[in-house]
Amino acid sequence: MITLLPRLDVEQLQETTLYFLAENPATDGTVLDLMAKYFLTTEKLLQKIVQHPHVEKTTLNFIRLFVSPSSLAFLGFPEQTHVLLEPALQEMEQKRVTAIGGLRVPEKIQLALKGNKEARTLLLRDPNRQVFMAVLESPRLTDEEVDNLAQSKNTSEEILRAMARNPAWVRRHSVTEALVNNPKTPLSVSLGFLKTLRVKDLERLSKNKGIPAALRTTAFKMVLKKGAKTA
Repeated sequence: MITLLPRLDVEQLQETTLYFLAENPATDGTVLDLMAKYFLTTEKLLQKIVQHPHVEKTTLNFIRLFVSPSSLAFLGFPEQTHVLLEPALQEMEQKRVTAIGGLRVPEKIQLALKGNKEARTLLLRDPNRQVFMAVLESPRLTDEEVDNLAQSKNTSEEILRAMARNPAWVRRHSVTEALVNNPKTPLSVSLGFLKTLRVKDLERLSKNKGIPAALRTTAFKMVLKKGAKTA
């Protein structure tokens, strides 16, 4: 039986070694589990792991819960052809929470970078800064997710600050408008974005009772100033 030392960094293994382990019938299930957690987006390797005789049920469940729908189809998992009812959705959510709770920090970081949308949503709530910041660095994070994060009052102040420092994101009007209208965004950050907003945006902002009074007042003054220039 092929096993790995607990502290061995599977990310440092050569591709040929990884495939050797995934294809070797003597490889232990714990090794396959570790590989699955670190190479969640490598479909061909996952396919070998899924088909391995020693793959554990927990590993298969982890893959099923956290890979993308297209990867599920590639790996041969049954396709979800119907809309899940609320109880089933809640059950899936709880399974994901439980699975994430059993991960070490490095494994959570890998899941944040390579997991599906559901994984990212849960990991944004993780108390470890390395974990929730890894979600923001994920190449799989979509524009829609970024917009929703910027809008959500459940997004932490630290995450909103980090989003405001991302040049690619704040070039998008939808993000800056969402940030300034979010009461959780630090005032210093919101004030810095006012100059990028259109007059109509500033008018709406000046009437938004949910944001700090200082921000509303500044937006109103900018509306008056811009109106005077066009008069």
